[in-house]
Amino acid sequence: MFNNLKKSIEKIQRINPKSLWLSFAQSQKIARRDYTDLLTSNTELESLADERRLEAMVGEQIKTDFPEISDKSFELLVDATMHLIRKKQLQATDDIYFK
Repeated sequence: MFNNLKKSIEKIQRINPKSLWLSFAQSQKIARRDYTDLLTSNTELESLADERRLEAMVGEQIKTDFPEISDKSFELLVDATMHLIRKKQLQATDDIYFK
C-alpha cells in the first residue's frame, strides 16, 4: 500500500507545471474559439433575426387589437406574449433528445 502511495507521489513530482499550464491554456483557446464561432455563426444571427421579426409581428397585432394601449402596458404585453411563445416552443422540443 505504501509502495503505491510512494509511486504516486513520485509521478506527481515528475509533472512539469509549465507543461500543464500550457496544455490548459491551449485547451481554453480552442474552447473560446468554438464559443466565439457559435455566437457569430450565420445560423445564430438568422435565429435572432427571426425572433426580432416575430416580436415585431406580435407588436403590430397588439397595436391593431388594442389601439389605445399605453407604452408601458404595450411592452409588458409583447414581452408576456413572446415568453408564452418561447415556452410553447420549448415544450414542443422537450421530447427531442440531443446527443
